[in-house]
Amino acid sequence: MERDALLSGTVHPGGRAPAPGRLALVQMLVNTVDREHGPDLFAEVGGLTDWLAARGLLEPGITPVSGDLDDARELREALRSLMHANNGAPEPPGARAVLDAAAARAELRPTFPVEAPELVPGRGGVDGALGRVVAATFAAMLDGSWARLKACPRDVCGWAFYDRSSNASATWCSMQICGARSKAGAYYRRRRAADGH
Repeated sequence: MERDALLSGTVHPGGRAPAPGRLALVQMLVNTVDREHGPDLFAEVGGLTDWLAARGLLEPGITPVSGDLDDARELREALRSLMHANNGAPEPPGARAVLDAAAARAELRPTFPVEAPELVPGRGGVDGALGRVVAATFAAMLDGSWARLKACPRDVCGWAFYDRSSNASATWCSMQICGARSKAGAYYRRRRAADGH
């Protein structure tokens, strides 16, 4: 996938629609890397800067540093692992602690605007920006939409997708790509086992 496609956050395998509302921000963060073909926007500080700026999450004059990049990657992979759990994998230990730590760094606090209560970061910079992602995750966990944000189980994929199926039973980011490849691989392994290889 091209860097610009990852930066835009608008590419969704299988023609899937993005996650609704602020949950789309969480999905876009997780999908900042094409694990099969590259690139990884968070391979360098400039990619993180571009991603945050494209979403209006970075105040003028703020420049992320390498520690911010480490925090962003750690949050991304913790969220991905929780999305794998939404798709039936065991929840890994420590993933929620990463979200707790990001929330603490952002100093998330409740506010009560007329529209709806929400968590907002008390800090700015990258900590505050990542805190907005954590706040969107928190809201989705409360309203029930979180369970539909899943990560593709194909080991080289892990793409975050929103399951809009009526019974929330979608497994693959794209049945035509990852689903078909996984089924073909399983068939090939069964054939080799049957042939005694």
